[in-house]
Amino acid sequence: MTLNRPSSVCIVTDSAARLPPDWVKAHDVVVLPHYIILNGHTYREDLDLSEAELAQRAIRAKQPFTVRAPSVEEFSRVYAALADKRAEVVSIHVSAALSQTVQNALKAREAFLGRCKIHIVDSRSMALGLNKLVQAAVTLARRGESSEGIVRHLRGLMQHIYGIFVSDDMDYLEHSKRLRPAQAILGAMLGIIPCLSMEEGDLVAVEKVRTQERAIEKVIEFVTEFDDQAQLAVLQLSPQPSDRTHALIEALRTCFTAKQEIPVKSCGAAVGRIIGPNGIGVMIYEGKI
Repeated sequence: MTLNRPSSVCIVTDSAARLPPDWVKAHDVVVLPHYIILNGHTYREDLDLSEAELAQRAIRAKQPFTVRAPSVEEFSRVYAALADKRAEVVSIHVSAALSQTVQNALKAREAFLGRCKIHIVDSRSMALGLNKLVQAAVTLARRGESSEGIVRHLRGLMQHIYGIFVSDDMDYLEHSKRLRPAQAILGAMLGIIPCLSMEEGDLVAVEKVRTQERAIEKVIEFVTEFDDQAQLAVLQLSPQPSDRTHALIEALRTCFTAKQEIPVKSCGAAVGRIIGPNGIGVMIYEGKI
């Protein structure tokens, strides 16, 4: 965790942004990890468990894992260090609909009112969406943009982030309260696969299909609304492609013929706790600074 940067505006985020460690270090971004509770053990995301290790252990586990937000105390320590450096802070976090992170950041900020200018931004997004917002904030800060100006830009960029996921992990969907217990039981019996759309910062079950082929078709129907200029990625808990991943990528290539590569990225624990180790989806970002 590096707190010394030349800019007067410092960027803080959380591990749901799925930022590469080398990039984080190079740009002096502060990343607070989420905590993963799995089989009675607690791990710091990316520090105690890598993306691949989380996916492997989730597959072997007999029950869904839980994710806990960075604590108020952890935010307070970071904000105190930045306040001592007389920095302004833009703290951008995973959607409040998915985590307690924003609420904890707001509570921590109270002690610094009048001492340090701290902007708490609910990204209303996750994974690729939050990732792109943090990158945009860093770019704007290095251009000399004010903290208020950065927040205004981010509010506009948030309108250009979209996502759709499919999952047949009924235990995870029930545990994360995306399905009621009766719905999960019926879904498992009938082989139903819910499609979840990103709505108001949450992942909401909007449609149900009966086969994996139809699930991929629904994802493709969603992405055909966007042109080749959009940035997109396939997201799943494991960073390693599966047969399902390859099938989705091949289908996406028919829609985005100009793209040389469609990346596969980890969705992280905040999304993985909802879609499970077998879930998959696509996020799209159309924003430009």
